[in-house]
Amino acid sequence: MPADDLWSQEQDFWTGDAAYYGEHLATPSVMVFPPPTGVLNRAKAIDAIRNAPRWKNVSLGTRRLLRPTEHTAVLAYAVAADRGDASSSYKAMCSSTYVRLSGQWKLVLHQQTPVG
Repeated sequence: MPADDLWSQEQDFWTGDAAYYGEHLATPSVMVFPPPTGVLNRAKAIDAIRNAPRWKNVSLGTRRLLRPTEHTAVLAYAVAADRGDASSSYKAMCSSTYVRLSGQWKLVLHQQTPVG
């Protein structure tokens, strides 16, 4: 998969619904969010997305892509996002690790550190 496709998939995690998460999260996987959410396994992450308002405006900046193996990709970036109004503004430093399983890239780890 070209790098642009990985970045597109990453952006879709910010705006996607529970079905998107179900399709693109690896089994097993873990997502690490700021408190009070904390560390979520695959099932809990999908449930959390099902019950949360989705991000509307998402900008991924300061992008870094590492390919330690042909079946592994690590994305590191800064994000600025909101849910459609200024009061929901969110900025963080993020990293995501993908593995290629049966020809598809699956997210195995995502981490967010809020800034500002």
